[in-house]
Amino acid sequence: MTEIRINAGKAERIITQMLRDEQGVHPADAVALAASICRRLATAMPTNPSLGCCRIISKEPPDADDFAVAVAEKLNGKSERWSASELWELVYNQGRHLRMC
Repeated sequence: MTEIRINAGKAERIITQMLRDEQGVHPADAVALAASICRRLATAMPTNPSLGCCRIISKEPPDADDFAVAVAEKLNGKSERWSASELWELVYNQGRHLRMC
């Protein structure tokens, strides 16, 4: 199915003109009917989903070895890779609740 994108004002003018020319509708009635049609079409248009349900990070940590060592050093000054994977799992699972400062 072909998707049509048109400015609401332009669509209203086209519909008004069609109602007047092709159906013989009185100008004031054509304007009101065209506005009603455009409101219904706008209401029926799908809305964009909220980004709250989207993940913008991958499930796997970036460059696992380097990331693991860097996180371990930041957390406890040691090179323990288990800390990095646990931290990444936390970030991935709870990421939507974290805020950038």
